[in-house]
Amino acid sequence: MRTPRRIAQLLAALPLAALLTATGSSQALADPAYQELCAGPVAELQAIQARIRQHNARPHTGPYSAAAAAYDSEAATLRGEQNRALSRLMACERSLDQMQARYPKSTIMSPSANDVAKIETALKKVTDAEKQAATRWNAKTYDYLKYGQGKSGMTKRVDRQPAKLPPSVYSVYKALDQTRPAFPKTAYLQGVQAPKTGTPDSAYPPSSGRVVNSTHMDHIVPLRRLVSMRDFLKLTPGNMYIVANSPANGQWLSGSANLSKGSGSAALTSGTSPAWQQQQARLRQKAETELQELIDALLKSQRS
Repeated sequence: MRTPRRIAQLLAALPLAALLTATGSSQALADPAYQELCAGPVAELQAIQARIRQHNARPHTGPYSAAAAAYDSEAATLRGEQNRALSRLMACERSLDQMQARYPKSTIMSPSANDVAKIETALKKVTDAEKQAATRWNAKTYDYLKYGQGKSGMTKRVDRQPAKLPPSVYSVYKALDQTRPAFPKTAYLQGVQAPKTGTPDSAYPPSSGRVVNSTHMDHIVPLRRLVSMRDFLKLTPGNMYIVANSPANGQWLSGSANLSKGSGSAALTSGTSPAWQQQQARLRQKAETELQELIDALLKSQRS
């Protein structure tokens, strides 16, 4: 097992005494981004470390006996638990490293306790069967612009309207929608800050003379689509929030472009530049790929 870069050392055992060494660096656990994305695995590891310290505080000496066997058995159990916690932490760390490498200027948004509670209340209404069947409302059932050499127009496989969600899943979508974070205009989304009011609006043809009238944070994969991505509903409420508002899923749009797209993809806006629509279609597919990778990584970091 590879040692995470923020963790000082793996669990070690003294061969004969079966004593345990609590692992984990204070620098790692103090990293704000690490705490935000990996709060669950970090808390789990810290709890196991506390139990290890309690175990080590009970010295074992004397001949081998039933008490010694029980002591050694507890050490083996703690060792296994810590290794599993480290594996979950490593999965979370990999997703953090990847996100920071892709979006070095962006900030990972952390949910408040009220945000988590609101999402959790909605999630409790979702059945296991609905979580398994969520992909029937999958974001892939969506129109994209055909782009590339010799291609133009819209695909014909589906209409523009998202599939109807069952009431419980719709409640999760609404909870995510109601807990949207407020991004400052200085925040970097897709590597850029919000465009200045009065500057040319890149969503429209230059000949239109359109300028930016206001700026909105846009979810590239709409939240209504996100809730039906594979295994999204199996995430914890906090991880749902992190995925929904991750750097992979945010961009700045002018108010005109954002309002004209409604709850769909920016690739489907009317009156915007065909080149911009194609760029938005590519961005949407890129975001879906990265979000699914993040969902998969965070699912591995959760306790089974």
